[in-house]
Amino acid sequence: MDQLQLSLPEPPQAAPGEFLTIAEAAQRLRCCERTIRRAIASGALRAGKISGERFARGAWRIRAADLDRWVFGDAA
Repeated sequence: MDQLQLSLPEPPQAAPGEFLTIAEAAQRLRCCERTIRRAIASGALRAGKISGERFARGAWRIRAADLDRWVFGDAA
């Protein structure tokens, strides 16, 4: 009996300098935003916090390449 060959899509290639919000990263991975926040808090996923305007708390930004590295576990 022959095995069925399936072609798997290549991991998405991030554009250099592309930054994602937590919501965009979660949508890209089809996971909960809390999963992304936990990965950032644990240090598993690199992210930077940008400051907001006066009295705003700011927001996290994740490089798409860092998100891909965290998901696929490669050094690309």
